[in-house]
Amino acid sequence: MRTLVRLLLIAMPLAFAYAIWPVQSALQIREAVIAGDTETLSRKIEWEALRASLKTSISPETVARLMQDPDAPKPTLWQRIKAVVAPSMAETVIERYVTPEHLPVLLGYRRIYRGSVRAALGLKEPPSALEVEDKYRPGRNLVGTLELRGWEWKLTGLSVVGAGL
Repeated sequence: MRTLVRLLLIAMPLAFAYAIWPVQSALQIREAVIAGDTETLSRKIEWEALRASLKTSISPETVARLMQDPDAPKPTLWQRIKAVVAPSMAETVIERYVTPEHLPVLLGYRRIYRGSVRAALGLKEPPSALEVEDKYRPGRNLVGTLELRGWEWKLTGLSVVGAGL
């Protein structure tokens, strides 16, 4: 009985630490983006995988599927224009701005434009998907994927899902 208690006393903190580890990594990424810490961003994010997943989530097929959703509200003229133009420009914008140097700058522009924007992260099961609802566009979510690479959790994917890309 004592052995079981000792084992539980050792295993519980280890299990708790393992569950908190990806959240701690996500918060480090968040703070690095806010601070413009390119070294941490380079270490914590798999940039090629991140760019590839973003391009997939903003593909013309995805936009067309979202526009045809019967539950979606009727798009405005501006949303229809964006739906036509965004996929053709997305690849260039993603290649240019989804880098350790430019991502904090891009998010800084948004912060200036919309006031103070801070990311809020939520945890899901491995490979630790983090989902954030866009507070300026209800129904649109950003879903990030964290994977354990070596001894460090890294952001390897990001997709935009929901109404009105």
